[in-house]
Amino acid sequence: MNQEVKVVEELQKMMTTNEVPVSVQEDINELCQKFSQGTASLNELQHGDPFIEEVVQKAIKRIEP
Repeated sequence: MNQEVKVVEELQKMMTTNEVPVSVQEDINELCQKFSQGTASLNELQHGDPFIEEVVQKAIKRIEP
């Protein structure tokens, strides 16, 4: 399982438990779809929206051992 898939799963858990700010939920949903379809990668987030990056970084930290 690649890192994008793990991040998508964690982001979905975070959405379910209301840990994602409402202001970025739609963007996170779109990002999850792109990750799942393989049309986006974590590297593309480096110069993106800082609020989205923050949520994704939280998810990454939660999946790291």
